[in-house]
Amino acid sequence: MTLPFAIGLMGAALAVAWPLFRTRTHMLLAQSGVALFFGVHYILEGATTGAAMNALAFAQALIAIPLGARPGFRRAYLATLPLIAVALAATWSGAASVFAAVGFALISLGRYQLTAIRFRAFLALAVPCWMLHNWTVGSVPGLIADTCTLLTSAWMLRLDFVAARRLAVRVT
Repeated sequence: MTLPFAIGLMGAALAVAWPLFRTRTHMLLAQSGVALFFGVHYILEGATTGAAMNALAFAQALIAIPLGARPGFRRAYLATLPLIAVALAATWSGAASVFAAVGFALISLGRYQLTAIRFRAFLALAVPCWMLHNWTVGSVPGLIADTCTLLTSAWMLRLDFVAARRLAVRVT
């Protein structure tokens, strides 16, 4: 097993785990770990846009944690969004770059949400973009992570919807 593959598998393990967490804060902490591992994985694999987007994702996940409690962090978070375009331009390598940038933009929208269900929904929308990126750059750990993340995200979204429906029925 190569070093890039092993590091990618560590990221994949965290990618499988984050959707299982119940709170937004715990999901964001796990995602910062995913971004760290996959950032290194992509650097070692030569996938520069994926590496750049994951470097931004690491910082963004940590900045997103206090969004609900400290409104001043909204500005800091929003300041990271133009960096997606800057990183895309600086690391341009064709279709893989587009897939990574669109996937990360969707993740960024998700992290800005303050409810777990909206957060999960946006991140589930981002997974197909990352699947296309990982297919294009040949990242097997990325494809493993994407497949598992999509499945666990769908399962947790289902549980969230059922819980929300039950709560709505109790309230009315």
